[in-house]
Amino acid sequence: MEILFQKLKEEGITDEQRTKIYSYATNVSKSTLDEVCPFLLRIALESEKGPLKNTLGQVIFHLQKNDRINTVIGLQKLVDACIIVNPEEMFKVLETSDDDAKELAKNIKSVL
Repeated sequence: MEILFQKLKEEGITDEQRTKIYSYATNVSKSTLDEVCPFLLRIALESEKGPLKNTLGQVIFHLQKNDRINTVIGLQKLVDACIIVNPEEMFKVLETSDDDAKELAKNIKSVL
């Protein structure tokens, strides 16, 4: 698993993997969104690489600024960012949350 995390940090994910992960994120309940999105935002913002200075980072900043981070789109973008900056912490958050989040973590792992 550690090798997978290192590879994800270096290379990111493919468009096909991203599409599958985004589709899994659409099945998450509102309560799960409210629970996990703030934690995932913190992970994305506390990156060792510094703030995300790309389109993904701009989208996350825009969603946060407009109080839309706890939405399906927010979750999708946060998961995408966390896979790049700190996948281990992302999985810890998802696996210690409710059943929807645990299922999402399981599905993400199956895609990767």
